[in-house]
This record gives sequence, C-alpha cells and structure tokens, in this order.
Amino acid sequence: MEPKKNNFNPEHFIRKELKIFLPYTPGEQPGLTTSTIKLNTNENPYPPSPKIGQAVEEVLEKGLLRKYPNYHSRQLQELVAKDYDLDPNQILVTNGSDEALRLLFQTFVGPGDVVVAPDPTYSYYPVLTEQMMVGARYEAVPVLENLHFDFAALKNRKGKLLCFAHPNAPTGIEEPKDDLLTLVSSFPGLVLSDEAYIDFAGSDASLIPQIKDHPNLLVSRTFSKSYALAGLRVGYIVGSLETISWMRKLKDSYNVGILDQVIAVTSYADKEYFQEKRNLVVQERSRLKSNLESLGFTIPNSSTNFLFCKPKPGVSPEHLYLSLKEKNILIRYFSYGICKEYIRITIGTKEENDTLFQTIQTFL
Repeated sequence: MEPKKNNFNPEHFIRKELKIFLPYTPGEQPGLTTSTIKLNTNENPYPPSPKIGQAVEEVLEKGLLRKYPNYHSRQLQELVAKDYDLDPNQILVTNGSDEALRLLFQTFVGPGDVVVAPDPTYSYYPVLTEQMMVGARYEAVPVLENLHFDFAALKNRKGKLLCFAHPNAPTGIEEPKDDLLTLVSSFPGLVLSDEAYIDFAGSDASLIPQIKDHPNLLVSRTFSKSYALAGLRVGYIVGSLETISWMRKLKDSYNVGILDQVIAVTSYADKEYFQEKRNLVVQERSRLKSNLESLGFTIPNSSTNFLFCKPKPGVSPEHLYLSLKEKNILIRYFSYGICKEYIRITIGTKEENDTLFQTIQTFL
C-alpha cells in the first residue's frame, strides 16, 4: 500500500505581506575561481592587513573556537570609542552594517511610520521598510539635476526615520557636512548617516563626532569596503547611549564570531597599512576618472571607491554593461529612474582599470 501523499503547502501559512515582497537584489557574484574582472560590488581590490594571518593562528593555537565570542565585541567597541572619544556602549558591533540597519528599522519603524530618503541612495532602505511588514511607507525624494541632495525638499518631509548614504551611493557624491548637520537638526525623527564609503572621502567627513550634539543622529560603518573584508561581515552603528541600548535588545546573542572580531580588530589597528591601500584606491579613482572623461564620459566627483559614469551621447549604458560582461568584466547597471542613464564602476587595481579602459575604447 502506497503511503498517503502529503499535500502540505507552506504558502498557506506565510504572512500575506510576504507574497508581494520584492527582496534586495545584490550585484552578480561569479565563482571565486573565475578569471572575471569584478568591478560591480565595490569590493576593495587590495588584500586586507597582512597581520590577520598571525592573529587567526593565535586563535586556533589557543583553542578559542570552542568558546563563545564576546557578546558585545568589546575590544572593537573600545578601539572605535577611543578614536572618537565615545562611551563604548554607544557602539553596537554587528554582522555587517546591514544587520545594524535591520536592527535600526526593527527597533523604531512601526505600523504606518514613514521612512524618508533621497533618491537614488542605497537600495536596501526601501527593502528594509517592506521587510518590517507593518505597513510602513517609504518616501523617496529625488536628487537635483546635478545629483546632489535636494536639501530644501528633504527639510520639508516628516517621518520616523531619514536615511542616506554619506557619501551617497550609487552617485559617489559627498555632500557638505554643514548641510547634512542642518538637515539632521531640522528632521523631527531619527537620522541615519550610512558611512560605508566614508574612508574614501575627506578626512573630517564623518558625522560620528557630531553625535554628541545631535541625539537623533546615528552613523553606520562597515569593514567591507576600505578594510577589504567584504567576506567577513563586520560593521557597527554609533548613536546615543539610549538609542543604542534599545537596538541592542534585538541583536542576536552572539552575532559576531570570534574570528570575525579578531580579524576586524587587527585590521582596524593596522592604520599604516590601511592608509596605504586607501590612498592607492583614491589615486586610481582619479586616474580612471580622467581616462574615461577623455572618452566623453560625464562623471561627478567621487568620494567613494567607485565612479558613477554617464557614457557619451549615443552610447547605451545597458549595452556597455552587457558588452563588458561578454568580455568577463563586470560593472553595475541599474535599470530604473535616473540611474538607467549611468553605469557604476568599482575602482580596481591599476591592471584591472587599464583592461577596463582599453576594452571600453574598443566599443566606442
């Protein structure tokens, strides 16, 4: 006798909000062994601190992997706090900065709340708003024709949370610090300055020092970009003691592993190596920008590790993206809004950038 067929369908049990939900779309990820030149997800082209190997060996030799990691990632908390003259408890270390963003939304965005953001900016913000599945509303405020924030329009918006990438993504533009702080002061809710790319900007660009005077301000950071640790998943968010204490209630018990903590601490402490590789990225950014502009590209000044490029008239951004892909060179193309007129190119090594430039020349 055949067993009775099980017709269980999980779709009958999921929340109705999830049925119309569109998830975040990451950049293409080729196999790790491919020869693809990968300039599409803003990874650092240089290796992380060479001191990491010894630090990892010490963890293994001491048998620390059998033990739980520090609940608060305390050593990293203290290093960051010392640099910015903060209380370590103002820093919440997370599993990548995306976890920090999720905890922020989970803590403060409720039914009917409004999340405000410039458009374009990091495309995870509208996704997070939907992921709360509480009927929160996302209000996008278009940037100006020159791609800068429309500060006048943003100041007129009201909401529970205002989010922006600083410098912005995908444009790469760094807004004046005074304008950002005026916006923080005028906004009636919480404000997130997402500083994933801040290390490629001016030395005093970060808003972290201003948290003391702006209790509604939070700043998120990541080790994925400037520290070349995208595969590690470590980030943190900084805010007032009260704000961070509420967010900490929702974090996973041991959200950052012991190897992740040790590697992040080692990388953060190796400031000389960090500065050397950061400067190489900035130098290559300037050189690649000049080369592409010589081909007729229009590119705003970038304070990140990527360029937001409008090809010369008559050249389709999408066609250029697809043509490069056929040559095993990945860049990023967004097919919506103002972004569809541009391509985004991550800064690679000198050799990668030269190959990209020479290949583009053959298409024009």
